[in-house]
Amino acid sequence: MEYFIDGHNLIPKISGIRLSDENDELELLERLQEYARLTRRRCTVFFDKAPDFKTRDESYGTVHVVYVTHSTKADEEIIARVNDLSKARIREVIVVSSDQHVQWQCHRAGAATMNSEKFAADMMHIFTSGSAYPVKGKKSEPHLEQKLSPKEVDEWLKIFSEK
Repeated sequence: MEYFIDGHNLIPKISGIRLSDENDELELLERLQEYARLTRRRCTVFFDKAPDFKTRDESYGTVHVVYVTHSTKADEEIIARVNDLSKARIREVIVVSSDQHVQWQCHRAGAATMNSEKFAADMMHIFTSGSAYPVKGKKSEPHLEQKLSPKEVDEWLKIFSEK
């Protein structure tokens, strides 16, 4: 399973990150790396308004990033990439965007969709519940087996709750 995520659409849905923050994209990528690690799912994040000198595609651990320059928008790039997928591959993609046009276009192409609010809530649930998918044949890391303290839960709730 892979998520195609409109990064700038998701950022304002996550408490503790604002689009006006200098490192908003990096903060989102760090959280998505942890989410991808815990859920063992791939994430491809699309950021628009990238400077022309920015490398178009980069990887940060298990998270792939597509920087879309000023000539197009992340919405258009997501739709184009979904439309380029094979029928078998498209069933493995969930598009994360609260933009109804993006949802409609991607759903019409055969991809599942999820709004950004739901995805942010799912991330918070994974982080606060300690839910993870263990690797077959390996022991889980000790910190994944322990419950979070009430203080830790409160801290995560502050980070991911909607304003």
